[in-house]
Amino acid sequence: MSRSLPALLLGALAFVGTLAITSGAGPGLDPDSMSYLIAANTLKHGSGLRDIERDWFAADSTMPLAHWPPGYPIAIAAAERAGLDGIAGARFIGALAAFVSVVVIVLLVSEIAGTGAGMVAAVLVMVTPAVVQVHESVLSEPLFIALLVLTLWSMVRAPDRPLVAGVCAGLANIVRYAGVSLVGAAVVWSLLRAGSARQRIARAAVAATPAIVLQGAWVLRTMHSAGPSSIRRLSVYGEITSTLREGWGTASAWLVPGMGQSLGIFVAAGAAVLVVVAIWGSRRIGAPRRGVVAAALLAGCYVALVIASRTIADPGIPLDDRMMAPLLVLLEIALVLAVAPAWRSWPRAARVVLAIAFVSWGAAALRVSVVSARYAVGTGNDFAEDCWRDSPVTAWVRAHGAGRAVYSNVPEALYFRAGRFAHEPPDEIDAKTMRAFADTLARRRALLVVFDETCGDLAGNVDSMLVRLPLREVAALPTGRVYESVADSEKVAMPARITRPKAGPSYKPVSRKP
Repeated sequence: MSRSLPALLLGALAFVGTLAITSGAGPGLDPDSMSYLIAANTLKHGSGLRDIERDWFAADSTMPLAHWPPGYPIAIAAAERAGLDGIAGARFIGALAAFVSVVVIVLLVSEIAGTGAGMVAAVLVMVTPAVVQVHESVLSEPLFIALLVLTLWSMVRAPDRPLVAGVCAGLANIVRYAGVSLVGAAVVWSLLRAGSARQRIARAAVAATPAIVLQGAWVLRTMHSAGPSSIRRLSVYGEITSTLREGWGTASAWLVPGMGQSLGIFVAAGAAVLVVVAIWGSRRIGAPRRGVVAAALLAGCYVALVIASRTIADPGIPLDDRMMAPLLVLLEIALVLAVAPAWRSWPRAARVVLAIAFVSWGAAALRVSVVSARYAVGTGNDFAEDCWRDSPVTAWVRAHGAGRAVYSNVPEALYFRAGRFAHEPPDEIDAKTMRAFADTLARRRALLVVFDETCGDLAGNVDSMLVRLPLREVAALPTGRVYESVADSEKVAMPARITRPKAGPSYKPVSRKP
């Protein structure tokens, strides 16, 4: 009970805190949030897991969900079946995931290094800006982090029960595709355990089975309903320098909260020395090191998977706070597990310096997180931001767009703020494609809703496309314009073989936080 009470108290604090930072203008609505919420809603109403259909030449407004795994939408749908709407359900799932993560962290670290260390580890995670930011929005990361921590706990506390770790890792794998790294870590962990080669292979097979069943079923379903290339297009994309640079920027912001990258090199060097000394000290006093090794293995597999995915599966994968948050959680747990056992054997001066460093970092991280949370609640993140909420363009579509098909360069804004599905205009602006697109607009009596960059950076070549289309401006508004076709009665047949790669959203979220 001495360990359970602090765990439950901190877990309750994380639960209430997550609900608080998703109140007001929140929760944040990332472009990915649209896919999660649509899939949850279609599943609830018996239409299966479906996503918005972006392709301009598609007749249907939705398509089978494929680009994202099903775990998070299924969880939201379960909350909806319990009586919550989609966004309220997502808030509850995020808060529950925060509760589970914190409780498990406290219990895991406490069992190895003492209750005080468990509480320190949980507090460090709770104030980490990257972790706070992913809990501010409708994103799958909070649920993934909870399953990540459960996987770590099962690897450390139940090393001879590989099925437990396998189930946790398998569930994480259908929440985020990056969860395959957890499966790999669980398999490697089983192979590293003592025993004969036959025993090790049997344990590894057991650890891998849940993921094989779950992910295999999802891949087969997706290939059957959405085509073999619908999840990701594999290729060698190369040019990873900018991605690594972004990752270093994210790591620096974690090492020196609120100070930028200028001091990151020095703090990184100091942190590396600290970890090496702590592990050496732990070894000298015979403290358990299983937790550190398991966390390091999970972190290594996660990094390797993200880099490999960026190289061969998706060149748009960023190493931002969202992608790095699970890694930071593992690093913080490993750091506490490495330091705490050696703590009492250190000289008093070293302990004082370390305590000051931890408190200073925690205060800086808390300050950054508070600023972020206030912005999320008061102004809103991404499509919850007041600029999108108050957009005259979305208000116009709500008022005048009934009964008209809609095309837009920012479908997310129309879904969240006008309750409308919208196709995207074509990326290509050659004459053949433009004639076919103009014909489509005319046949469907469609509106073309074009947002400007008032509320965020926009990708694509919409302005170049507009001058090539026979359009009439219906409305000119502060955040964009609305057009309709003025094509004559002569229809141009739509080409039968116009295709383009599945792309992500054309809107690129830009944080306007202070």
